[in-house]
Amino acid sequence: MEIDKERIVFLIGEIEKSVSILKDFAQEGKEKFVTDMKALGSIKYYLILAIEACVDICNHITAKKRIGVPESYSDCFKMLADNDIVTRELSNKLVNMAKFRNLLVHLYWKVDNEKVCEILQSELDDFGEFIRQIARRYL
Repeated sequence: MEIDKERIVFLIGEIEKSVSILKDFAQEGKEKFVTDMKALGSIKYYLILAIEACVDICNHITAKKRIGVPESYSDCFKMLADNDIVTRELSNKLVNMAKFRNLLVHLYWKVDNEKVCEILQSELDDFGEFIRQIARRYL
């Protein structure tokens, strides 16, 4: 089965839009968004969108390439690494992002806003690396 390149391109666009907005927040500085609940809510929302788009790409590839059926979002990224679609290092980072997404969605009251800040300040490039590795292989 063939990878739907248009779908991949669309989802990459969604990741890029979300990351662009997140980078704008990151430039404002931690003090600004930690005390601004609207900003913090927006940051969390755009993190969810970016992670969801990565998961959608992952699920599409595993389905089309008949790699298997992931048991979880985290498992999907492990499967990409197991099949040399992304590096193990990137897969490990994405596994952590997927776990954080689950926390944001399902246990939102337990989210440590310092972790949100850490992601915003130091982990957004992981999305770009995911895009590069997927695009290199499928676009």
